[in-house]
Amino acid sequence: MDTREKHDVPAGADPLTQQLLRQMVARAMQLDPSELPGDEDDLVDHGLDSIRAMQLISAWHRRGIEVGFPELMARPTLGHWWELMSRADGPHGLEAAHKVP
Repeated sequence: MDTREKHDVPAGADPLTQQLLRQMVARAMQLDPSELPGDEDDLVDHGLDSIRAMQLISAWHRRGIEVGFPELMARPTLGHWWELMSRADGPHGLEAAHKVP
């Protein structure tokens, strides 16, 4: 049984935007955001490993964004990841994750 609140977004957290997604990925990869590959370039080819991917997924889960390792790593690009997160309109998508109760 999941005991987390559905909207367990850290207090004061900014909504996940494409820019914030890029910043989070850059930080996880220990890069400056300007050093990230293009939106359609494979992040694994540029140094993203499974540990860092899981850390990112955990951070997104804390924001209420339910994405999984298999779906992200099926196409590990910033463009695909943003598409997955931005189109999510279910109970754990971007819109729901940042609604004020």
